[in-house]
Amino acid sequence: MPKLDGSFWKQHSFLAIEMRRLRHPVYLRRNICCLGRGTFNVYLLWPGILAALLSAVFQCPPLHAGSFALNEQSVSGLGTAYAGAAAQADDASTIFFNPAGIALLHQGEFQLGGQLIVPRATFTNEGSRYNLPNTPVNGMLLSGGNDGDGGVAHVLPNVYLAQPVLRSRNYGDLTVGVGLSVPFGLETDYSPGWVGRYAALRTKLTTFDIQPTIAYRLFDRISFGASLDIQYASARLTQAIDFGLAGAELTAQFEQALPGLLAARGVPASAIPSLVTATEQAYSKAGFVPGGRDGVLEVAGDDWKVGFTLGAIVEYWKGNEQSFFQDGRFGVSYRSGISHTLRGNASFRDVPAITAAGAPVQFPQPNAFQDLFFDQNATAQVDLPEIYHLGLYQRFQRQYAIMGDIAWTRWSTLQSVPIVFQNAATPTTVLQLDYKDALRYAVGFEWYATKNLTLRVGFAYDETPIRSASFRTPRIPDNNRYFVSTGLRWSPTHFMDIDVGYAHLFVQDSTVDFTDTQGHELRGKFDSAVDIVSAAVTFRWGGPKAAAPAAPQLPGKEPVGYSK
Repeated sequence: MPKLDGSFWKQHSFLAIEMRRLRHPVYLRRNICCLGRGTFNVYLLWPGILAALLSAVFQCPPLHAGSFALNEQSVSGLGTAYAGAAAQADDASTIFFNPAGIALLHQGEFQLGGQLIVPRATFTNEGSRYNLPNTPVNGMLLSGGNDGDGGVAHVLPNVYLAQPVLRSRNYGDLTVGVGLSVPFGLETDYSPGWVGRYAALRTKLTTFDIQPTIAYRLFDRISFGASLDIQYASARLTQAIDFGLAGAELTAQFEQALPGLLAARGVPASAIPSLVTATEQAYSKAGFVPGGRDGVLEVAGDDWKVGFTLGAIVEYWKGNEQSFFQDGRFGVSYRSGISHTLRGNASFRDVPAITAAGAPVQFPQPNAFQDLFFDQNATAQVDLPEIYHLGLYQRFQRQYAIMGDIAWTRWSTLQSVPIVFQNAATPTTVLQLDYKDALRYAVGFEWYATKNLTLRVGFAYDETPIRSASFRTPRIPDNNRYFVSTGLRWSPTHFMDIDVGYAHLFVQDSTVDFTDTQGHELRGKFDSAVDIVSAAVTFRWGGPKAAAPAAPQLPGKEPVGYSK
């Protein structure tokens, strides 16, 4: 263990500490403490530490759809990797991707679905260390293990309802609906002793959308739709605090000042070295060394906000059953960004007193950490991105259909997260993310094998908005990924469909070289993957089904696989 003799800390006690990642200086607070006739000047580091730790909890780049956006909103869409999601209008789940799609439904529909998402995120440590240039601890390895797997399985619910209210040759078709979905979210959980504990322990972010929707079909060719996105967002995040490092910094300054303080109190010069040495040893034994005394920070907050989704579908081709091409359409949609102000609490556990049993001289401010690291309110401004969708659906040879999709998520609007604390001594800080815009490309294929059975397959490539390894944290080890899926629909009756699907996400190895504002540099690689299993049931009512782009019409039979 390198000895912290205080020379570096004393040398820098009058300077601003450069806040890595936040890119602005936070000036150290000066406390004056008296000990006998001597004076000890303590230049505390923890206002900057506190700001950095609280800001770090919102560094949540996820594992499904480019950072923490979730595509898993439709079981029927999963089978084709959500290709053509903005155009297909397959069932009531079109509410999420393109609200105009419900105008193409000829019956009332209720769909209840769920998707079990099982992520894996295994970390391999590659020399994680203290990155504090010109200090005795620079290059010292961080303690802790790799941890087994930070991924947490969870179920995403999807609930949609659509009801035609007007069908008129003169006035068009009017349909209303509502959807319940989870458009953004993530969860990871690591053991308390893992090497990246100062970057992340547990992360749980959840959003919940209520989408009242209206759609109108004009001239049997063009449909328009709009939804309100009434969105609830919540976050609960924890991480470790290296009080051992902060305490070592403070006690080193104190120990360097001890000879002068003891001499001022009349202690014989011959006794001073042994008293200083005994004090240093006592505080080291008490855990005031890097990694020796960990506390825990937990932040929780929530918010309600409202956004909107707009969409349109153009049916450019309507061939008959004898032509090579049948139904063809393309769709576009826009999902607005939503700015959340998360309001909640920051709480601290295991905050140590700066004391050491057997120390000849005790630190003059034993409650210094508790004076600043106490439970308090905190707010954070988080701007969720807008999303643009362009989709294509084309049926051909009566039994087959091909779909394509491009989605552009404007992650570049999320450049920073300003965080404000109730404690006036804690400066407002800004988390710099530097996200870039990301694209998602998907292609899919459906085979309407019989009037009761549809088979699906799909492939997608999904970009990450994270620019480099230095911006990637273990809260979600996000990277570019390949999405391979399959699924089917079985229609046992004319009023019920059952959809099932499976997808596997191949995530590129995620290199991490992340340094927090305390100087913990997490270096390593995540081996990540995701498996998704889904199922949904759809009920229909309200009259006979229209002839549809499903299985070819059989003599005396009516296709029941689709509702268009």
